[in-house]
Parts: sequence; structure tokens; C-alpha cells
Amino acid sequence: MSHTFKTLDREPVYVKVSRAIEEDILSGALAEGALLPTEGALCEQFGVTRSSVREGIRLLEQSGLVERGPAKRLVVRAPKISEIAATASKSLAHGGATFREVWETLALFYPQAAKAAATQLSAESIGELRAINARLRGGDNGDVIVESAVEFFQTIAAGLDNRVMLAMLQSLNMMIGASLALVIGRTPQAKKRIEDAQAEIIEALEAGDEGKATRWMTRHIDDLMRGYQVAKVDLDARIL
Repeated sequence: MSHTFKTLDREPVYVKVSRAIEEDILSGALAEGALLPTEGALCEQFGVTRSSVREGIRLLEQSGLVERGPAKRLVVRAPKISEIAATASKSLAHGGATFREVWETLALFYPQAAKAAATQLSAESIGELRAINARLRGGDNGDVIVESAVEFFQTIAAGLDNRVMLAMLQSLNMMIGASLALVIGRTPQAKKRIEDAQAEIIEALEAGDEGKATRWMTRHIDDLMRGYQVAKVDLDARIL
């Protein structure tokens, strides 16, 4: 008996329109700030209906590659790092990323980020870290603790002159936020341990001490794993 293949997927026309424009944007053929042709011109160029063009444009707007400019003309834009990070975190969570996978990635990259920050972070960024640590010490509300813990990571990532690392680290930060609330609520001394680890990391960054920054960030991330274990978090469960 001969083998039977699955039926080929027929991609909607509007997806093809979106993909064709996206390819020219990502390749640089359409630079940031460039105006897209009018709907009528796109219909003529692609040989498709106006509804297909409009749906294709809608996909591009959702992905942040184009926006409405003067006279409602479509303008090519570069997505912000925060938008890229949000899209990545949602995609990873939807794809089944687990607590263990996120923690392993944090443990791999954040100590190196702290090491880089020891020589790259500005005095202004270090001042922001001190302000975050002060807010954490002054508040007992669970939401404030979680926000301060995540903001601390975000500020270190934002202080590095590396957009790829920033997008990746921010996407990880977004995914650990919900789990931190669970860990902090169930782990004795969690707030104090976070406060102290932050203070040690800040001191290392201010002194430009790469070794200490790396060691304390490693301990800080390891504490998150201990918190997961104490809180009995299923590490192989999906992050929602």
C-alpha cells in the first residue's frame, strides 16, 4: 500500500500579504520611518482584495512593525525592547515553558549579567537599584515585594548596553513575576533574604567587583530555587 501524505495547509491570502511586507521590513528594504504604499497600491501590487490587505496590515500592527502616521498612512517602526520581551514571554508561556526551564535560564544568564553590570552600570542605574532596595525594606505588602524584586532584575538588565540580552532577560523577568508571589508568601524570611542579596549585589556593582557581583547573583537565583522547593512548586508545571 502506498504512503498517504497529509493535506498541505493553505495559508490565507492576508497572511501571505503580511509575511511579504514583514520580510522587506526585516531585511531592511523598508527602513524604520518609511511609508507603506496605500491600501489601493498594495492591492494592485499583490493582486489581492482590499480585505486581504487590511487583514495583513492588522497582523503587522499587532506585531508592532507598522503604525498609523500622519494622514493615517502606515509607517514602518522598530518594536520597543519591552514589546519584544512581552511577545517572547507570552510565546514561551503559551509554548509550555516550565518553572524549571525559566529558573535554569535565569541561573545561566543573570550571574553573567551581574558580572557585566559591575563594569557597565552607571551611577544613575546603581542609584535606581538603591531606591528599589529601600522601597523593598520599607514595605510589607506582597505586591510591593514582588514588584521590587522584578524591578531590581529589570534595572540591571536595562543598564547593560546589549539590546538582545535586555530583551531576553526582560522576557524571563515577566515570566517569574507570578511565581515570586507564591514563593514569597510561603517561604519564611523570603523578604529579608531578597533585601540582603540585593544590598550585597549593589555594593559589588558600586565597587566594580565582578567576582562578588557574580557570586551574590548566583546565590540570589539559587534562593529562588530553594523558595520553589519550600513552597512546593511543581517545577515541571507550565508557567501560565
